Parts: sequence; structure tokens; C-alpha cells
Amino acid sequence: MKKILITGISGFVGGHFVDYINKNHSDFEIYGISRGKPAWDFVDNPGFHKFYKADLKDLLKIETIIKEIEPDYILHLAAQSSVAESWNTPVESFMNNMNAFLNIIETVRHNELNTRILSVGSSEQYGIIPEEDLPVSEDVQQRPGNPYAVARVSQENLAGVYAKGYGLDICCTRSFNHCGPGQKDNFVVSSLVKQFVMIAKGLQEPVLHIGNGAVIRDFLDVHDVVEAYFSLLSKGKSGEAYNICSGVGRSIVDIIEMLSGIYGIDVEIRQEASRLRPADNPRIIGSNKKICRDTGWKPKISFEETLRSVYDYWDSHIIDDV
Repeated sequence: MKKILITGISGFVGGHFVDYINKNHSDFEIYGISRGKPAWDFVDNPGFHKFYKADLKDLLKIETIIKEIEPDYILHLAAQSSVAESWNTPVESFMNNMNAFLNIIETVRHNELNTRILSVGSSEQYGIIPEEDLPVSEDVQQRPGNPYAVARVSQENLAGVYAKGYGLDICCTRSFNHCGPGQKDNFVVSSLVKQFVMIAKGLQEPVLHIGNGAVIRDFLDVHDVVEAYFSLLSKGKSGEAYNICSGVGRSIVDIIEMLSGIYGIDVEIRQEASRLRPADNPRIIGSNKKICRDTGWKPKISFEETLRSVYDYWDSHIIDDV
């Protein structure tokens, strides 16, 4: 049996990755680290071999766990992943993300483990992209525009140093926006869909309060994302970074209009200054040519299918007004 350790296993992507492995790769034993035990309500096959409750900033504990498992693979998902929160607590956000990653790769290095690591990063690393560079490929210069993005660029740079300097087998992603059933409602697609469900159930007036509705983002279904991660763990090139994206851009207003059309619900859109970020990228769309070329992966799920699956999730979790 192959052993895979997932950091941040209790989260949204962690749950979907566990479900994907259990459905498609029975030759894997799954181990997980997180600060809280998984309580997924959005996956069919949630089983795993062993869970460790731990803080990734605790080097001694993380070293003990990794030495015990001796994993063949590590999927490093754990992070403070909110851009908004990184503006509120920049030092804590940066230190959390960097120290967690350093503890993992230092443990692998010190113990001379033959472990392949996938370090998950973000499209936020690119910053504001000139129109002529869209869709953005991996060779475009990174210009991080918020504290979270700076930490992600630093994490990727460290991965490159450890891959080239110490010979660690590390591959990196620059993951664009992803969504699906079970995602928290502080993420834009989940928030919008939840509000449509609330309106349909008579629990909310047909008014959506949003930030900048004109920003354009590249959204990918979480099921495609976890398949991409497994493809990179299997076939990605060490020391390389890969975009995980759909290659299609959609504005927040576009998504609202799609939901209105699918469910026949007319809404009023209100933009609120309090929801705007100090600095925001007006338009970012990714190129997925590199991962498609190197691994054979490609997106399979349409955006409408994604919206419907998220709607069904919230529809089953919100109790009707009585």
C-alpha cells in the first residue's frame, strides 16, 4: 500500500480529495493532520487510515508524526487561505503559512525520506496581470498584491530551493478559484448560491450584497481540482509550478445572472464599500496548458453543473421557514 499524508485534511478540499482517493485508488492508505477532526457533510466516502490532531507550527510533533508514517506522498493543503484575513492579520497569516511548510520540508529533509510533496499555492501569486498576458501562464512574472499572496510566493520559492538545493521531490500548484458542495459561505460562489437558496425558501429578501461585482475570476469545480492534484502527485515534474484552472473567466455579476437564469429568481444587486478589498485584481484567467501537457489532466465539469451541485448542497442544509 502507498501512504499519503494530507495536511489540512479536515477542510473543504481535503474532504473531496479523500473522497476521490477512496473512489478511485484503493491502493492508498490515507493519513491526515489538522487542528480539528474532519466533520464532512459533503462526501460519500470519508474513510481514512489515521488522523492526527496537531498544529503544523509545532515542529517536534510534526516530525514525530511524519517519521511514524514515512509517507510516500504529502499533499500540503493546510494554510490560512483567506486574502481578506491576511489584510487583517498580515504577520500571523504569513508566519502561519511559512512555518507550517518549513516544518514539513525540514522533517522530510532531516530524515532523508523518499517522499513526494505537492505544495498548494494560489493564483493570487500573480497579482495584477496586464491584459496582454492573459490567459496567464506559469512563466509570467509574479507580482503578489496582498499579504497572503506574498506568503504563497515565498512558499513556492522555498520549494524550489529545497528541490534544487537539497534534492527534495517537490511540485507546486498555483490554484485558481475553486468551488463545490461543502465550501464555506465566506467564499464567493458558495455565498451567492446560498443566498439564492435562502431567497427561494423565503428566508431572505431578493437582494444580494456584494463587493466588486465586475472582477473576473477563473473558477474550477473542486472535483476537477482534486483530480489535478492527484495527477501532479503522480506525474508532475519536481521543482515545477502548475496552474490549476479552467481557462475561462467569469465576473461575479455573470455568476449571479447564471443563477437567476437557472432557477428563475430575479434579484437586486447592491455593492457595498465594506466588502471591497484594499487592492484587488480586476481580471485574472489562467492557462492550463502546462498541466494538461505534462499529466494528461483536463477539466471535465461544466460551471453550470458546479452551480447546481452547490445549490443542491445548500438546499439540503438550510431548513425551510416554518
